[in-house]
This record gives sequence, C-alpha cells and structure tokens, in this order.
Amino acid sequence: MRIAIPVTEGKIPNHLGHCEKFLIATVEGGKVISSQELANPGHGPGGPPPVFLANQGVNQILAWGIPPHARGLFEEAGIKYLVGATGSPETALQKFLEGTLNSELTTEALDAGGGCGQSHHDGDHDHE
Repeated sequence: MRIAIPVTEGKIPNHLGHCEKFLIATVEGGKVISSQELANPGHGPGGPPPVFLANQGVNQILAWGIPPHARGLFEEAGIKYLVGATGSPETALQKFLEGTLNSELTTEALDAGGGCGQSHHDGDHDHE
C-alpha cells in the first residue's frame, strides 16, 4: 500500500492541492517500510495533484480537506481517501496504521473550505 499525506510547514494543511509537498509512505504488513517527500507539482483545474499521486502508485490519501472535483479524480483512479486528518503527518500515518485515527468528517473537510483558493481553515487546527 502507498499512502500519501499533504504537508505544509510540517503539518497537514487544510487543502491537499495547496500543500508544499507530499509524504508518501510504502506500507507492508501494517508497517512503514519506506517513505519519501515529493514536492507538490502544482495546482489547477482538475488538478495535477490527483494525477501526480496516482502516477506515484498511491492508493490511500490522508488529508484534512479534498475538494469535490479532486475526490472524483481520486475515485476514478481507485484511490481511497480519508478527510479530517490533522496535525503531524507522521502521527496521522501511525494512528491510521493502528486503526486509531479519528478523522473529523465535516463539511469543511469535505469541501476544503468551499473550493480551490477559497479555503478559510488556517491549517493550525489540531484536533488530536
């Protein structure tokens, strides 16, 4: 399994498409066997991030928010996503693997603040 988590300034930001980079972890048997950080290739209508992550072999996303058009692209690529994840990407990943990640499935997380470029969540929210 390949899991991607958006990262900005060491935390999971409110909008996947606007992050600085992605932490991509390869997981086998419930353990991280490798990880890497890759720069976000950019953002635009239909967004490169979903295509970029699919091309990296990602099959699970942990994020705070994903706008509807990006969710559709992930679904088309067979990539599962979990929204509402906050805080440190490493902590979120560990909790996900332990089955203890409690995401906050809110309208804000689903809409990522209303869409591209209009997010009002500051990314410093820590719900852990």
